[in-house]
This record gives sequence, C-alpha cells and structure tokens, in this order.
Amino acid sequence: MNNRPHLAMFHHAGGNAAALNHLAKIFTPCFNVIQFEMPGRGRRRKEPLVNDISLVVDDFAPRLPSCEPIIFLGHSLGAYIAYLMAAHCRSREPSRQIALIVIANDPIHCRQKYTFADSVQIPDRQLICFASRLGQLPDWLRQEPRLLDQFLRVLAADLQVADSISPSDAAPLEDIPLLAIYSREDPLLQAPPRRWRECTRYYFELAEISGGHFISECQGEQIRKITLKFIHKYNLYRNDL
Repeated sequence: MNNRPHLAMFHHAGGNAAALNHLAKIFTPCFNVIQFEMPGRGRRRKEPLVNDISLVVDDFAPRLPSCEPIIFLGHSLGAYIAYLMAAHCRSREPSRQIALIVIANDPIHCRQKYTFADSVQIPDRQLICFASRLGQLPDWLRQEPRLLDQFLRVLAADLQVADSISPSDAAPLEDIPLLAIYSREDPLLQAPPRRWRECTRYYFELAEISGGHFISECQGEQIRKITLKFIHKYNLYRNDL
C-alpha cells in the first residue's frame, strides 16, 4: 500500500457501489479509493438487506483501513453513512487525519423522514413516486416487474436506514473538516443545505455544482476540483495531491 490518503465512498439509497464508479476513477490518481457497498445489492446481492444504521456501521467498520489520512465521501443516503463512519473512526483514532465530504442531502440533524417506508407493507406507489421525482426510475425498469420489485425492496430498506438515525448519531463532529456539495437543481433539496455547518466544530465549506441529484460525469469533475481545492486551502494532507 502506498502512502496516499484513503478515500472511502458510500452510495445513494437504492443504489450500489457501481453508481460511483466514474467518481472513483477520477479520484484514483490522488487517493486509495475504497468503494463500500451495503448488503443486498450489487456484489452483495445474496446477503440480506439491513434497515438500521447501526448495522451498516458495524458492517463497514472492520473494512476501514487503519493507517494514513482518510476522507469519507457520501452521496445522498451515503452522506449520512459517511458522517457516521467519520464519527466512528474519530472515536477509535483520536489523532488520525479525517475529513468528510457530503453530497446531495440535507444536514443529518435536519433530515427528511420517510415514514411511508416504515410500514410492514410499503406501498409501491409511494416508492415509485419518490424514485421518479429524483430521476432514479428509467423506463426500462418500469417494464421489468421482477427487477422493479427488487429495486423497490432495496430502496425501502435504505430509506428505513435513514429513518433509524438517532439524535445522538447526529452530534457535531470533532476535529473533522466538512465539505458539503449540492445543486440548486436537485429535487431532493428544498434549499441550500447550509446547516451542515452545525455538524462540525472544525473547518466547513458549502459548494454548489450544476446538475440534478445523481452524479453525472460532468458533476464528477466538478466534485473532484472542489474537493482538491478544499484540501489544499486548509492544508489537510500533502500539498502534491
């Protein structure tokens, strides 16, 4: 293993690690990229889904590298998972260099609640409406009942994960710089997520990019530039990133 910083990446609700492949590719020259994947989809599709954030943290924590600086980057639901993983890492390694990048979600202590996902029999109509609003439901998937059902079950479990976050989980981070990235065109966000500022007692910046909720190749390049600028501005890691 080289001595580059690690970049731990966490995907959106209803998605899998492959959703961030293009973002991982553009960050690979600068970081040791680790793409985490929740159970029940992608490479882990034979594993049971989970619906509690504590189970997600317990699942991911043993997979964290134990040396070198680390950045936690999460998109949508992944922003909350990245937040919890950063807090977990800080509690275990008080002196480690840690940073957090959250993309396309409300501040964790101001998060939306998905009560429709908490019922025993979740209405497919509400899940479909939610996914469609974000642009997550292509026409071909609507025409494949089996695949659509699989997707909706994954999405429902992931929204339950978001709803399982407790107030104590959202306590402000210590000594962890936080970069929040959003788009005004994102249908999930009602306003710029400025209150992420309350989620850390260290450096904070809010950056705007163009585009919708899901990360396009164009957005990926914007995210890369903003991230490296943030790192350099606060001299978080090496100067040659």
